[in-house]
Amino acid sequence: MPSRGDGPSERRALSNLLAEIGLRLAKAGAAAILGAILYALLVGPFGQAGSIELALLSWLSAAAFLLLVESSPL
Repeated sequence: MPSRGDGPSERRALSNLLAEIGLRLAKAGAAAILGAILYALLVGPFGQAGSIELALLSWLSAAAFLLLVESSPL
């Protein structure tokens, strides 16, 4: 009788996959929050004109910051 593929190793692999997806979504969410804060600072106190380009640059800057913080310099 063939195996249905729902053994402990398959469940563990699926659990690891879901955890990895959750971590990646959390990083994107954190970058969005930091980008929104940066955008609000640039538009508010610093007086920049709000635009889609500024919002995207803020999000990319926040994502780059998260990548620098999470990776080891060595």
